[in-house]
Amino acid sequence: MIIDEDIYLEQDKRTTNQEVEVFLEHFGVKGMRWGVITERRANNRALNKASRARDKASPPKYIAPPKKLPLFSKEAKRSIDKARDNIKSGKTAHDYKTAKFQYKKDKLELGSREARKTLKKAKAKKFSTYETARQTRDGGEYVMKMFNNIANDLNRERERNIANARAQSRSQANRRV
Repeated sequence: MIIDEDIYLEQDKRTTNQEVEVFLEHFGVKGMRWGVITERRANNRALNKASRARDKASPPKYIAPPKKLPLFSKEAKRSIDKARDNIKSGKTAHDYKTAKFQYKKDKLELGSREARKTLKKAKAKKFSTYETARQTRDGGEYVMKMFNNIANDLNRERERNIANARAQSRSQANRRV
């Protein structure tokens, strides 16, 4: 019996050695492309570094806040109408979508930092267009907006009262049982 156990152990050692040898023979995937990602990252890093250097060298630019137009003036009406037309026609959404597509291209050519700046400008423009479109055009529109707000508040209050009355009736029914 002792001899049989020794033979069994020797066979077991051989199989584990063979498994390790097979495992060590594998070094990678055939046809794998090495260094492509690192080259792209190195290029992006260099472009971003140059962008930061340009920003440090040039003084910060003062961006004036948008000019507030007098309420209900002709200029204000025109800008509000133009913003609403751009939103309805889909121009605002199309411009932002185009900027997002361009961002992917610029990321490779200009670096991610400069591409992000451009995308942020497009996003700010989209936001300002939506904000302009939300403004009231004239007195009649302002009054309608106020009436709608009051009506919405009254509806919410009425729904809240109905929900409270239902909850009270349920609690009273539960107490009776």
